[in-house]
Amino acid sequence: NLCHQTEFGNFFVLLSGFVPSTRPTMLSLLATTLTLPCLNSTPTCVEQLTTAAITNSPELVILDQKISLIDQRLELVGERIDYSQDRQWTNYITADPVKLLQNIFGGGDVQQDRIAIADLEIKAADLEAAKAELEFRREDIETDIEEEILELLLAYEAASRQKTLLESQRDTFNQQYEIYRIQYRFGNGSTSELLNLQQQQEKLDLELTDRVGEQQQLIKKLLNITGIAHQPNKRS
Repeated sequence: NLCHQTEFGNFFVLLSGFVPSTRPTMLSLLATTLTLPCLNSTPTCVEQLTTAAITNSPELVILDQKISLIDQRLELVGERIDYSQDRQWTNYITADPVKLLQNIFGGGDVQQDRIAIADLEIKAADLEAAKAELEFRREDIETDIEEEILELLLAYEAASRQKTLLESQRDTFNQQYEIYRIQYRFGNGSTSELLNLQQQQEKLDLELTDRVGEQQQLIKKLLNITGIAHQPNKRS
């Protein structure tokens, strides 16, 4: 019997080299990366994802609707101002001497039209101020979106570098573990050391799984902020 008999019993599982694999889970977690058009912090990718996020932002859609409504009201006010300005000069043309005197010295239709024009100009100024405030808010939101996307991409790249490093460490460790396991089968080494190596292996796998999980969370955030997560899947 090649298995060591110790106080822990028959370590057939240890000697068989069985190590729970986490790779299928990792691959399934990273499957959604195919949904994003890019996944790096280059200016091109940041711009591409930012454009998608701005286009699909519910808050920006509402702001655009409000700005559009103000533009419509400004157009209407402008037409009313033009009408009142054209009309005030026709008020001088009248056969009624009383109205003519009122138009010249005050109190007539001309003065009323001037007051109406002044009120409309004040309303137009208020609308312009409200539009400028909304546009400023829109630019602020766009900047926040771009910064958030860049932060997420940088965090993803950092997690990718850590994942690559852990994979390299795990591959090297697995080779060392396999060598020790073979030696152990032929009576060299100790069970406690084999258990310790297995614990280290499991720790590396857990750390690697954590990094993949971190990547997945970052991808989900990017999918949500860009609106891609809410779009129907396209199949070729």
